Parts: sequence; structure tokens; C-alpha cells
Amino acid sequence: MDIMKRYKWMIMVLVTVILLSFPTEMKANSAEPPGFTVLVSNPPDDMSLFLLFPDESQIKKIELQKEQKAWETYYRFFYHMSPWKKYELDGVILAVESKEKSSNYLLPVETFKTYNNLLTLDLKTDSLVIGQSPFRVPILVALRVVLTLTIESLVFILFGFRQRRSWLAFFIINIITQTGLNAMITGPGIGSYWLIGFVNLEILVIIVELAAFTAIVKEHKRIRTALYTITANLSSLVLGGLLITYLPV
Repeated sequence: MDIMKRYKWMIMVLVTVILLSFPTEMKANSAEPPGFTVLVSNPPDDMSLFLLFPDESQIKKIELQKEQKAWETYYRFFYHMSPWKKYELDGVILAVESKEKSSNYLLPVETFKTYNNLLTLDLKTDSLVIGQSPFRVPILVALRVVLTLTIESLVFILFGFRQRRSWLAFFIINIITQTGLNAMITGPGIGSYWLIGFVNLEILVIIVELAAFTAIVKEHKRIRTALYTITANLSSLVLGGLLITYLPV
């Protein structure tokens, strides 16, 4: 069996193992329903967010769904939860309620003009704005890339790679592939379907890294380098996938 046929069989086995390792519940809808997310960093544990509509005598306040990941909390509102028939709403108030803080913020009309919008509530500056901090995505991507490099560097050592040239290739290849991968799965609006994209992108990363590592790293035989690439990426796929479920995205 030549080297190309061997790689094809390895990739087929890899894809099968990944698919069997991640059973998941299938849902009929193909995407998360339209709505918006309010991002809050380090809010009080008892803090809840509500929408107050212009005519409170007829419409009761609606509580936003809450999801916490590490230091960030996401408050989500889906348009189908609204008793109003239109999505562009004037005068809607975002009410913040907790023992420490009680405030009202006027929601910008632009909030309702996109399929999935992201707003940031900054408790320190007492402000509500559309979008997020320009530093948030780079910080989260860098955090996940460092975690991935830590996992895969341990596998690199276990496979006996010691030469400076091998390590230089390791860092260059992984920084490029892992930064691209993590940049594409960043954002609290990615919903519950992130795992599908994560697995598909990870398969693409494995294929790219197989080609790059076997072509550049010459410290050991190609088969050993290829086995390292598959093992390292499977390790980061499983462990990284678990970490992402607990870390902000």
C-alpha cells in the first residue's frame, strides 16, 4: 500500500471515529431562531434581565433566557417570545434587576433589525451598546489557541520530537491553523450548533496539518509524524471541545 492510499485510509478511519465519538440529539429546525443576545461580564449571580414594552398595562415584562460561561453571562431574547407582531420596536426598555443593581436602559431600534444581534451591557460604565469590545474576540481566540498548543505540545513531546526545527514548524503550523479555527467559532450568537462546525473544521485542520507536518518536519519518518498529527488533533478535539462548553465563545 503506497503512502497516499495509507493516508486516505487513515483519514476515513479518523472521520468515522470522530462521528462515533460525538453522538448528539438532532432537532428539526436548521438554525437558532432570530433574536438578540445581551453580553454581561461578571454580573451578580441573582441578576435577571427583562424587556418592558411601551404599553405595560397590556403586555407583561418578558424575562430573557440566561446562560453563564465562566466570567461571562449571556441573556437571550428570541423574537417569537414577543407578543408584538413586528420586530422593529420603539421604546422597548431593558430592565436589569438584582439585589445590587436595578436599572433601565432604552434598547436601540437597531437591535431588532438583524437576524441575531449582540449587545454589551457594561455594569462598570453603566452603558448598553450594540456590539462588543474590540479586544474580546482576540483575547478569547488567544486563550483557546494557547490551551490547544499546550495539549498538542505534550503529544509532540511524547512522540519524541526534540529538534529546534521541528518545534519551529510545530508553532508556525499550529498558530496558523488553530487561530483560523478558533476565530470562526467565536461569538455568543453561534447557538447550540457550534459542535457541528467545530468538528467539521477540525477535520479540515487535520488534513491541512497532515500535509504540512509530513512535508516540513523531517526529524522522524512520515508515518510517525502523521500519527502524531492525528493523535494531537484528536486530543485537542476532545479536550478542547469539553473546554469550549465551559469557556466564553
